[in-house]
Amino acid sequence: MVAISKQEKEAIVKRFPNVHIVRTMKQKSKRHHYYCEESKGVMRYLEETRGHSKRGGKQ
Repeated sequence: MVAISKQEKEAIVKRFPNVHIVRTMKQKSKRHHYYCEESKGVMRYLEETRGHSKRGGKQ
């Protein structure tokens, strides 16, 4: 499981509708965290959106 933000969660759900995402602390506002499964497509998408590309690094 990978920790993600609410904005990342919304983007992932749009692009990968069948991905399992879990939210903690549902009852108290502003204290919940989102976690996403580590599938290849989602991990690649997170790397692209977060700007951490493993391929073609700085030279």
